Amino acid sequence: MSKFKLTIGAAVIAISLVLAWVFIPTHVRLSSEVLNKPVGDGFKVLGYKAMSTEPKDGKLLHFFLIDEDSSIKDVEPFLITSDPFIKVEATDENKLSLTINGRVKHLDNDLWVERPDGTVIHWFISADVKYVR
Repeated sequence: MSKFKLTIGAAVIAISLVLAWVFIPTHVRLSSEVLNKPVGDGFKVLGYKAMSTEPKDGKLLHFFLIDEDSSIKDVEPFLITSDPFIKVEATDENKLSLTINGRVKHLDNDLWVERPDGTVIHWFISADVKYVR
């Protein structure tokens, strides 16, 4: 009876490990800062290295457009790319131009950025992507 209990216990543990591996969602942690560039009118672009539990993502960076007095805690990145050397230029009022030489996984070119006082500012982003595989 003891061997039967051990076998059942081992099977339950193996099944629970497989189910955890299948159903636990992937998540991303941000590590070191790679870009902190003011873009005028109290806003800045921040870039962070991202460590994902999804192996196919590889080395990606997350870029945020935020108010200078805000943090990135509850903000979604507007750009996820593999290029750590993006060029950011403020071309006009509330308009950014990006030059990217790497793979782009996500780009949101129409942003509403909230300030600490509750007002929101509309930003437009244009990107020149030069990714050659």
